[in-house]
Amino acid sequence: KQMHYDWGLRAVKSVLRQAGKLRRSYKEIAENPLLKGALRDFNTPKIINEDRPIFVDLLEDLFPGVEAKEKIDIELKKIVEQATKEQGYLAENIFALKCVQLSEILEVRHCVFVIGPAGCGKTTIWKTLAQAYINRGQDCLYDTINPKAVTADELYGYMTKSKEWKDGVLSNIMRNQSKNQDKYKPSHIWKWLILDGDIDPEWIESLNTVMDDNKLLTLVSNERIPLSGAMRLLFEVSNLNNATPATVSRGGVLFVNESDVGWKPFMEAWLERSVQKK
Repeated sequence: KQMHYDWGLRAVKSVLRQAGKLRRSYKEIAENPLLKGALRDFNTPKIINEDRPIFVDLLEDLFPGVEAKEKIDIELKKIVEQATKEQGYLAENIFALKCVQLSEILEVRHCVFVIGPAGCGKTTIWKTLAQAYINRGQDCLYDTINPKAVTADELYGYMTKSKEWKDGVLSNIMRNQSKNQDKYKPSHIWKWLILDGDIDPEWIESLNTVMDDNKLLTLVSNERIPLSGAMRLLFEVSNLNNATPATVSRGGVLFVNESDVGWKPFMEAWLERSVQKK
């Protein structure tokens, strides 16, 4: 049992959306293989390596004798591999797969937790995916903030003693993204807000209405900032130990195991750069 596991109704709804997407793409395939594939494809990214055999056995018990082939966006995977090489990294299969999995989660969930220990490649995964989107002709722009570096008032905004409104970091960025202000334009297909910092109820509970189906940030000033179709929230964290079940259930999860990338790509990329310099 991991803190980021969630098998509630929101997770069921996301699986059904994934199944519906597969059904529209592969009308000739029967429903059971499609549903098994949707359950596997949506839940596998959040399951740690140790629990994966157990999950596979459960699927086999639910769908005995049903074979579901893996459906991977081959075109996107090739673009991701190219974007990885452009950034000077090694285009490993597991790394590219994690990028594709993140893309699939972003299609069905507007809030995603990218979880994993330090140095496992979390930042590189979403940055590579953003570059892959740009290479594919889909403009992607993002802002990164550390919610633990400021107070809750500085994050969301507050009213002064003289009843003047002072904007917060997060509210300002979300307004710009929602209303296409500052550097954000209607041409941007993807607008991401990356929250890179530990999660605790002190600041994330105020995002509950943003993370659920309301998709609405309500400020103390009574201003309501809606999430547009292009906007996504990505939480880059090492764990969800301090998150409440209500928070966990509101977002999709991509778990990056320590062994997924490992140390070899770092060494091989460094060696390749050293050879190029010489």
